[in-house]
Amino acid sequence: MTQTPAPWGISRMGPYPATATLPSFTPVIDPETQIAVIVDENGRTLELGSHGTSTSGVTPTHTSPGDGAKPGGATDSDVTESYDQDQSND
Repeated sequence: MTQTPAPWGISRMGPYPATATLPSFTPVIDPETQIAVIVDENGRTLELGSHGTSTSGVTPTHTSPGDGAKPGGATDSDVTESYDQDQSND
């Protein structure tokens, strides 16, 4: 009777590395500012750094023939995209 060899990946397996217990954090809404804040397990508010905000928009433009133009005069249209980003204080 022949024995089936073990899959090659079995020889590459090892124990999981040791893990560390991380403190728990809870997101809550500040009732005064209505902004989400993070509170640690001792009830202290944590500062997680800041991030910027950005806005973008698409502005279509369209031109038509002016007064006195021949019927079927030329028209033109295009789109301009704008993007604005606030500075981040990391």
